[in-house]
Amino acid sequence: MVSIYSIPIDSTLGIARHYYLSKDGNFNNSVGWGPAGVERNGTVELTEKELQRVHEYADLFGQYNIHSNNCEMFAWYVKTGQRYSGQTEEMIITKFGAALVQIVQPVHTVRSIKYLEIEKSILDHLEGNLQKIKQKKLIEQQTARDDFWAKRDAERKQKDNK
Repeated sequence: MVSIYSIPIDSTLGIARHYYLSKDGNFNNSVGWGPAGVERNGTVELTEKELQRVHEYADLFGQYNIHSNNCEMFAWYVKTGQRYSGQTEEMIITKFGAALVQIVQPVHTVRSIKYLEIEKSILDHLEGNLQKIKQKKLIEQQTARDDFWAKRDAERKQKDNK
């Protein structure tokens, strides 16, 4: 059975915390929520209901947002079926900080991450093709130079032999 755990977020000097679900509190065996969507580390045994909530979360609540759709809300929803964040509902300093961060923080849904992966794959493929074309052109140019010099040397030898 998993429980909700948290660790301080270093970039916030420990004011904010990252919440996740784990059997024993070990972050290396956890499931959580962040800017990249669902975050799975190691192995985590979830009940069928918890697993269903993990899979439906992004579709129900949208992309990650530190202020209105954060890791704590995800952890509570997966565990209980209710979203809650003490950081943004009860603590004034973290509520204010989260509101500021959401303005500049890039966010992705699980679906948008898939599209980013597809886009990266396409770009990598195109880049690979471009490199092959450049390499082929360099070889052709070098072959033309080699042919030019070989022909020139042959013409010189012919003149020298006359």
